[in-house]
Amino acid sequence: MTDVDLMFKALGLAWIPRLLNAGDKNWCSVPNYYFRKQGGLNFLLKCNYDTKLFPQLPAFYKNILKSFQELKILYGYDQASDLVLYNNKEIQVDQKTVYLSKWMEKGIVSVKDLLKEDGSYLSFREFKGKFSCNTNFIQYFQIISTIPNRLRLKARQIESVNNQFFTSNDHLFHFNRNFILNLDKAKSRDFYKLFIDKTHNGGQTGPKRWSEILSLNDEQWAKIFKTTRKLCKETKLKEFQFKFIHRIVVTKRELFKYGIKTDDECCFCGENDSIDHTFIHCSFTKSFIQKVIRWFNTTYNSHISPTIEEILFGITSNSNEKGIINKFNYITLFMRYFIHSRKLNNKPIDLLDFVNAVQQRHLIENNVNN
Repeated sequence: MTDVDLMFKALGLAWIPRLLNAGDKNWCSVPNYYFRKQGGLNFLLKCNYDTKLFPQLPAFYKNILKSFQELKILYGYDQASDLVLYNNKEIQVDQKTVYLSKWMEKGIVSVKDLLKEDGSYLSFREFKGKFSCNTNFIQYFQIISTIPNRLRLKARQIESVNNQFFTSNDHLFHFNRNFILNLDKAKSRDFYKLFIDKTHNGGQTGPKRWSEILSLNDEQWAKIFKTTRKLCKETKLKEFQFKFIHRIVVTKRELFKYGIKTDDECCFCGENDSIDHTFIHCSFTKSFIQKVIRWFNTTYNSHISPTIEEILFGITSNSNEKGIINKFNYITLFMRYFIHSRKLNNKPIDLLDFVNAVQQRHLIENNVNN
């Protein structure tokens, strides 16, 4: 049976080859006008973008970029795009991403290009001497001042960034080390298959690892993937849920491994951190989850007593109380996101803060649906 939602996404993505090969034809003058500001569509697709930062881009093209971003997450896009200076949602000037064509022409692509061997930034004189770039010190220091420290530390740790991939004019997209897609030849059926292979497959690495810990079978995973697509409209929450399912949510364990944090201790309880610890074993997390469940049952006059599987992935069983179940699944998704974001920022997980945040987000979600 055809998945209609995925088919619509695939039909949108099928415009990518047309846009990439249209040149200056009249019909694509509007998208070209916007994409050229970001270095062109071919370059933009490779970047760590957020469509919310392109407010003037027409909704049709925003949806194409969102769908492509989903594919990148599903296939573990691993080209260190978060270190690229341009169109990067984590590097903003005046709440806007940047694209500097003169810098690109000189081969200045990533944060690593701005670092000395000891991991500190080049002085402006060193920068000018290395790249012979026609810029001024105000612009240079404006850029380096907006780069988060964790990106500088990550750039220092990795051996190199594949600048050639980002500057190349060919349309071969490297989703990961084992999978390259020729965007010139990709059709809607190809994009549809890419989605189906990932979203309707319970045998992937992340779900397999979860199944070793929890009581989840292939049938339940199929329901979880199906529920995920309808759970919310917000891209950030969808992205988090995909990462959570595939166990690529960053914790202090990974940050310590890459030298970004000095230890891997949970900031709540002091135990060794991991995705399992954060969402299953941490005593602070378990206590907070129980508070959220009690608040939910009181607020919505329900008597839900979820299993650990339902807390982590939502209730997927058929029920007459569909409205309550949908609310529960949304709120527990936001709860996991709330725990994760608070932990990364070393902030406590407070029930009142959570309630205020989730009610506001849920109100916005309902308005979007209406």
